Amino acid sequence: MSESSPQDWAVQRRVEDVLAKLGEKYGDLTGRVEVLVRPSVSFENIGGLASAKEAVRGLAVALDSPDLYGSWGITPPTGVLLYGPPGTGKTLLAKALATQASGIFYHLKLLNITSKFGPSTGELLQEIFDLLAEGKAVVFLDEADALSLEHLMPPPQAREASARLVAALVEKLDGMNPAARRLVIGATSRTDALDPSLVAPGRLDRIIEVPLPDSAAQQEIIKICLAKTEGTAKRSLFAPLDYQLLLPPMIGMSGAEIAEIIRRALETKVHQVGLGQSPGVVNTQDLLQAIDRYRRVREIVEKIRYGQYL
Repeated sequence: MSESSPQDWAVQRRVEDVLAKLGEKYGDLTGRVEVLVRPSVSFENIGGLASAKEAVRGLAVALDSPDLYGSWGITPPTGVLLYGPPGTGKTLLAKALATQASGIFYHLKLLNITSKFGPSTGELLQEIFDLLAEGKAVVFLDEADALSLEHLMPPPQAREASARLVAALVEKLDGMNPAARRLVIGATSRTDALDPSLVAPGRLDRIIEVPLPDSAAQQEIIKICLAKTEGTAKRSLFAPLDYQLLLPPMIGMSGAEIAEIIRRALETKVHQVGLGQSPGVVNTQDLLQAIDRYRRVREIVEKIRYGQYL
């Protein structure tokens, strides 16, 4: 990516001023709303997901050349819903679209936002939409199922408050200018918790599955992670890997989990060097041990989640 231009700095300053004003009115937005004026994730940085990447990549036309839709007698899409298990790459896909279109990436972390602002989230979202900077933009509604508010209150109250919140968001989706070069992308791992009105025609009506990777995709993800870490370290960190041994115990793991396993294997090497050892590079056996440790930790987390350790 090229270096930031004076225009980028001006947009960044404006965005920061807007978030600061919203923070004064509603409360601290740190960790809840993040804005990247020049995102740097490309589709080549995402392993697997051939079908999802093709579908999302095609949406760049709506940001780059919305007039093309008019020449075929239709309007550009307003929104998209990415659905699939956690850690499969939904956020990366949205960022990659913004990168390809040279658009601003607005990351609205709805679970964090609703947890703090509750039913007032609707007013905040409306103001964010009103204050979006000019130019191409991807507005990413992360964990859109959090709009159900079921994590905050009992079902009857949650349904009533959520209906008002969703209505506020739908109002903004319906009022978007089709030629504004903006695209709203929702993401969820729980389609059952979404209000059906969000995916009605003209809203988040392009629905794209982002599934767990198969073995071929997992191998691609591993290679991308290896290249990224070695590029950062500017040296070789891994021995040649035996994928016939490595992939079977990774069945059912997401891209995020694979990246975490690789990070933990590297962290083990860091600890060994810190103790004065000379551990050498990461090999297949190191990664198999990291997989085993990760699975055991994940089992503990699941037990805590379902109250078995409480």
